[in-house]
Amino acid sequence: MQQAVGAKDDLRVERGAEPAPSRLLAPFFEALAFPIFRLVWFTGLFANLGDWAQSVAAAWELTVMAASPLLIALIQVATAVPLVLLSLPTGALADIYDRRKMILAGEGCCILGGLILTVLGFLDLLEPFGLIGLTLLIAVGYALEGPAWQAAVGDMVPKPAVASAVLLNSINYNVARALGPAIGGLLLAALGAPWVFLIATVSFAGLATAIWSWGWRPTRSTLPPETLREAVTGGLRFARHSLVTRRVATRSIIFGFCASSVWALLPLVAMARMGDDAVGYGILLGALGIGAVCGGFIVQPARDWLGTSWLISVSAFSFATVLLVLGTVHLVAVILPVLFLGGVAWIAVVSTYNTAVQMLVPDWVKARAMAVYQMALYGGLALGSVVWGALAEGIGVDAALAASGATLLLGALWALWRLKIPDIALVDLRSAPARKLELPALPIDPRRDAVMVVVEYRIDPEQERDFVRATARMREVRLRNGASRWSLFRDAADRLKWSEVYFVDSWYQHLRLLARLTAADRELIDCVGRLHQGPPPPAVRHAVSWRKRGRKVLAARKVNDSRAKPKPDRPS
Repeated sequence: MQQAVGAKDDLRVERGAEPAPSRLLAPFFEALAFPIFRLVWFTGLFANLGDWAQSVAAAWELTVMAASPLLIALIQVATAVPLVLLSLPTGALADIYDRRKMILAGEGCCILGGLILTVLGFLDLLEPFGLIGLTLLIAVGYALEGPAWQAAVGDMVPKPAVASAVLLNSINYNVARALGPAIGGLLLAALGAPWVFLIATVSFAGLATAIWSWGWRPTRSTLPPETLREAVTGGLRFARHSLVTRRVATRSIIFGFCASSVWALLPLVAMARMGDDAVGYGILLGALGIGAVCGGFIVQPARDWLGTSWLISVSAFSFATVLLVLGTVHLVAVILPVLFLGGVAWIAVVSTYNTAVQMLVPDWVKARAMAVYQMALYGGLALGSVVWGALAEGIGVDAALAASGATLLLGALWALWRLKIPDIALVDLRSAPARKLELPALPIDPRRDAVMVVVEYRIDPEQERDFVRATARMREVRLRNGASRWSLFRDAADRLKWSEVYFVDSWYQHLRLLARLTAADRELIDCVGRLHQGPPPPAVRHAVSWRKRGRKVLAARKVNDSRAKPKPDRPS
């Protein structure tokens, strides 16, 4: 769960906890030993391949309809917008309700959209805006299930195999992202778009069947679940006060905005360089896909050699070079190896961002944190697709690609300078021992009445600097775990007396805040407590908001008083 914030990293890392070399191949076996994960993983791979093939067929259908570059780019927008608008609410639902039902609801939307696409395709009734609208419906399905899918890993396998499952899911997505467009291009050339839509629909139905057979039920907490508003607010608060999450999201927006030009404009590049045959489009996509598959084998060694931040930056510089070459060179012999390099760079950036969020985020907010990352990446992709598509209409495809490359180069330089990401390592997310806290004696509505917590310390003047630094880190712990406000006060009359004050929206939320503490959080809190001049420990006081409750109590008393008054006798 949340960790203490330091000067360079907001998550405390256990030194010497790196995986042993002898376990490098274990991720390929551990999680797949569990039947439900194995079934869902393989059907999920088929569904992901079908989704990317369907996207390729849709983009090519728009191209042969002689649609404008902006309309072709809108396919990327239709795919990304639901992930931007719906990911956080659906991530909140995945954290607090039934993840299995969320995944099934998402697959239902995908199946419905795929069936309509298939029927209209065979009847030759597809129109540009209808095609974009149905692509949007399928993307809504993926927005519904995406965060739930990420968070469900720990529910399908026992805790020791979670790391294996996370890695295998990352491989699943990356392989589909690499090979799906190439497979789609080949199927498109051999069978035609309607058959590609049908194959994709069958793949969605296969995954839905696998999820339906999964007999998982959500665990019941002793506390009532958060409301959707509370869960969304908590996810945003976590993202705001987590340095790693903020930086990953910011860099994802920059990269997605610039890199979207390849996926939005590649059909037009294929038509200009390779002719009107869909085979040429498939060949270009194949070069990207093969590069991504090969890149998957070198990401981990490159990360160990360069570090997380440098690996992302070098990959972004490489992708910027790819865009500049695509915009200036027309030789197919040059374009194919350049696209291969682009696939390597793409997989390195996206998989490293995904792994960083997976490894550095606590379980209670994992779906929401993944939703924030997806919103950032796909928001950049959606916005970039519109911008580069509109720019291509005005200045041409080549100039738009070159402009996106120059923008990515500048953005990567700025991110390397200002937004360094800590190296990925194993993080201690063990829960701290629970400390029971009873309801206050006074009347309280535990769902609505706000709580103020005051912790009083006595600090020696020689330890003030250490105390202030430690409480600055503790501030982030309190705010990420659920506090709405936090302040540190010093007594005006007594120099030794300090007060840490933080507010929580309700008593239940305060109990959740305490339950979310990790062992590292507790260690930090105890470290601050040891700076206190005892012998009694720091005093902790709780206060409950009285205005709202006071009005309710007063109204209830008036009603009771009116009922207690003797009623006058009725006239005879």
